[in-house]
Amino acid sequence: MTNEEKLIAELQNRFGNVKTTGNGWIRIPCPTCDEHNRKKCKRYVSTTSRYSNCFICARKMDIQDLLGGHYMPTFDPNEPKKFIEKKVDPRAFELPCHYYHQINQLSEDHPAIKFLHKDYLYDLDLYWNNYNIFYVPFDGGKVFKCTPPYTTSSERLVFPVFFGDKMVGWQMRSLPGTFYGDRADVIRYYHLFDKGSYLFNYNDAKKFDEVVVVEGVKKALKFPNGVATWGSGISNRQLQLIQEWPKITMMLDGEDHNGTQQRAKEFVEKFTLTGKLAINIDLRKYGVPSPDDLPADILQAIVKEEWHEQRGI
Repeated sequence: MTNEEKLIAELQNRFGNVKTTGNGWIRIPCPTCDEHNRKKCKRYVSTTSRYSNCFICARKMDIQDLLGGHYMPTFDPNEPKKFIEKKVDPRAFELPCHYYHQINQLSEDHPAIKFLHKDYLYDLDLYWNNYNIFYVPFDGGKVFKCTPPYTTSSERLVFPVFFGDKMVGWQMRSLPGTFYGDRADVIRYYHLFDKGSYLFNYNDAKKFDEVVVVEGVKKALKFPNGVATWGSGISNRQLQLIQEWPKITMMLDGEDHNGTQQRAKEFVEKFTLTGKLAINIDLRKYGVPSPDDLPADILQAIVKEEWHEQRGI
């Protein structure tokens, strides 16, 4: 039985209702809350330290006190967290085309430029010089899948992904107004790398003490310190990477049909438990569901305003 399994067993024996979060924390009924709030299970217990905290009564407790001194797990703070890299298609490490056009070399009426402008993205030199974003013309693409849905890199925007000193993958995006982009059987997004192991724009964002976490690549382009998780689902590995910043802003999409905003709030709670400064911004407060719908300068101003409003910073 692992240390975590032993801890869960002891907590179940003492508190009954125990919920695992899958991100190194366990939720239990809080013994220092009133009866109504106790049922909400808002006390988080760490599986890697002696720490626990409740987000309702805000009282911190050592695990030994929490368990009445009957059990105290041992933790090795120097033990590295295990990370097993998944096998990746070797084509993920190669440019997905025979040739391409730099994004800043395309005309203003090009479908790729119209696509970016629609979401208030105008700095084409930045997108090439900092992010190496490019467009694959019709005759420059490679075929990745011949059976339905037919998949080619032709007529797509390509967003390379860098980690450290190497390219670890790329994401391709089809474009409205092109032959392949207008086909109903074409996959809109395509990638071959393990996106759950990385964050888009990780290298440049690490130059800052604060990070802004968004879902999509285009959204991340609106912040010099923005990173994208490629969706509202955030892997354990991505959570580890995000916690490398001392100050974290969550700005996931506000379309909450999948519980995205609730998860974002829970992420903020977990980051706070680990000693990080963190806030969540739901852009529906500003009348839009997504960072796609506002220019970069307005979004950056909202981040400053929300930090002042929520944390007095």
